[in-house]
Amino acid sequence: MTKGNRETPKTGRKMEHFQQGILKRTLLEKKKKKKKKVQSITKDDVKNYLLRNAFMLFTVVSVILGE
Repeated sequence: MTKGNRETPKTGRKMEHFQQGILKRTLLEKKKKKKKKVQSITKDDVKNYLLRNAFMLFTVVSVILGE
């Protein structure tokens, strides 16, 4: 891009395009993994989460209703 690193503007654009392609593929793979993870959540998982966090949830609801 600049004379200092001896890249021509054309080479710089190719490299940017290549990096953007890799980034896009990486983000798509992460989305797929997250979607699979969310789809695998069961009722028991939700119930366990609520039981583990019952006190915190109760406190937040109490504060909201108290105001």
